[in-house]
Amino acid sequence: MDFDAVKQRRALQSRSYVSLAPNLIHLKTAYGHHEAAFEVEAGIASVTFYHGDPVQSAELLMAAAEAVTAEDRSITSVVFEGHQTSLPRHIADADGRLDSAILWQWPSLWLPQLSYPLPPVQEMTAGRYHPRRPAKPKGTIYRRFIPWLERDITFTVADPETDLAAFHRWMNDEQVNTIWEDAGSIDKHREILEARIADPHVLPLISSFADIPFGYFEVYWAKENRLGPFYDADDYDRGWHVAIGEPGYRGKKWISAWLPSLMHFIFLDDPRTKRIVGEPRASHEQQIRNLDRSGFAKVKHFDFPHKRALLVMLGRERFFGDRLWVPAS
Repeated sequence: MDFDAVKQRRALQSRSYVSLAPNLIHLKTAYGHHEAAFEVEAGIASVTFYHGDPVQSAELLMAAAEAVTAEDRSITSVVFEGHQTSLPRHIADADGRLDSAILWQWPSLWLPQLSYPLPPVQEMTAGRYHPRRPAKPKGTIYRRFIPWLERDITFTVADPETDLAAFHRWMNDEQVNTIWEDAGSIDKHREILEARIADPHVLPLISSFADIPFGYFEVYWAKENRLGPFYDADDYDRGWHVAIGEPGYRGKKWISAWLPSLMHFIFLDDPRTKRIVGEPRASHEQQIRNLDRSGFAKVKHFDFPHKRALLVMLGRERFFGDRLWVPAS
């Protein structure tokens, strides 16, 4: 059966799944409700459906594969009893086995908007030679169901018209301001958002759990960023900043969802991105522990004009090879 990425994004946008018992899942998509059992041996999960007709839907098979690999790092690949031929031939091997690292790099499962990366046309910005960056998208650009929270997480491009009030309140939060140092008037915060949206190297995002906004993120191209001169930045390295504005969404429970999801989005957004970098304050021990548990390597300390920082780095191969979309226990 032919695989239709547009159909897949539309059909699976609100998918969810729950564990009914050990190795038994209930899967809900636009195709209906399905129950599937699976057995794991030597890292291979063998899946059998009890209800529904997965033979008719490659999209449903991939949603089931996501469900069984979404919580368990030990599963390296998935096979479907009797349904292997329904998978896209360029995602499964000759035996119908679906490698989890390939599945989780398949963007149409999580990105509602897909576009081809720009060809590598170089240009100069403020003395830095870098690839031309794509036009900014609008709206929701990533959606993932988080099974251990039983709710979706989304990343949506920030809009000064709809997000200014929340952004203003978050930047004036005492804990956020300790790190960001951007407290001020609503006019100041409107200018900040508008400047980020106009800047080709920064993508400002609002993140929500179950449609409740909780934080502000910036994803940036490292080569044009203030971080770029401090290491040998690759053309497609990206970095990120975070401000969790809602106090009720701080802590390990929530970090276990938004941190791997943000890294997942960055790697999906451009397949040429091989590394994600960060520059936390060297004294921010809790943040550095979180990054360490999430697969980031500590590279070196260095000095910005405003802080002593630690350069951290997460490789694509590490993220997908070690299946870091599942948080450390």
